Amino acid sequence: MENEIELKIMLLPENITLLTDYFNQQTILHSEITHLGNTYYDSNDLYFAKNKMGLRVRTKNNKYEITLKMKGDIVGGLHIRPEYNLALDTHQLDFKRLVSHYNLQLEDNSILDKQLLPTFSTDFTRTQWLIRFQQSEIEIALDQGLIKNLQGEEAICEVEFELKQGNLADLFDLLLAMPKADGMWLSSLSKAQRGYLVGNTEKMAKEMTKLTACQPELTDIEKYQLTQQVADFIRLTQDSSLIDYYQYLTQTKLAHIDYLTSQHYLQQNMLLIKKYYAKS
Repeated sequence: MENEIELKIMLLPENITLLTDYFNQQTILHSEITHLGNTYYDSNDLYFAKNKMGLRVRTKNNKYEITLKMKGDIVGGLHIRPEYNLALDTHQLDFKRLVSHYNLQLEDNSILDKQLLPTFSTDFTRTQWLIRFQQSEIEIALDQGLIKNLQGEEAICEVEFELKQGNLADLFDLLLAMPKADGMWLSSLSKAQRGYLVGNTEKMAKEMTKLTACQPELTDIEKYQLTQQVADFIRLTQDSSLIDYYQYLTQTKLAHIDYLTSQHYLQQNMLLIKKYYAKS
């Protein structure tokens, strides 16, 4: 088991060259381009979705790996969560083997007896760099492809930054120094979350209802986290009630939703995340 510490930025395709040119100017320890095929599994009652977990089998270079991502801490675009990985001999799911290997203590062991079915897939090309930046090693992955489920499909165009070794502050320094443009934004939505939402209006409505439910008094970081989740769904739906709620949370006027994909908003949120997490 390892704790995955990564930050995700969604982007429009026209911004890819801006970022790749910058990454290629860094001290590169390793780089590669691979195609990844991922099938996500869940039970009929959506055990993993309800518990904010993700279970997948990944195919890479004719090798197979099962991964369980547990519920973790997600603030803005920063994801910190436990992750369990295990090599498989075939593409067939073997969840019980993963649980046994790590002696996982699940809240509800009944999931071990439930039938797990493929729910959606994410297939994408990953351009990857491992760079040295200041005192740290940071992995950068640019993913381009598709999320598909029975209801539809949606493009993947995002870049993930993962701290492999060193200081979290160095990761933030890299992000603040990185060139920015309109059409780039932090996101708390994982590929797994998006896989459940694509084309699923009922699921989307339920998630929006959860976000706007009456909240107890929130700390600053909790309010920021909620605000960024609301912003994610505004970008997806342009829902007017969510816009009203965002304005209530931030006590600011949102003149246009394009602001939520602007370089100014991206820079502002990076500074806030650094404020909350740089000392971790």
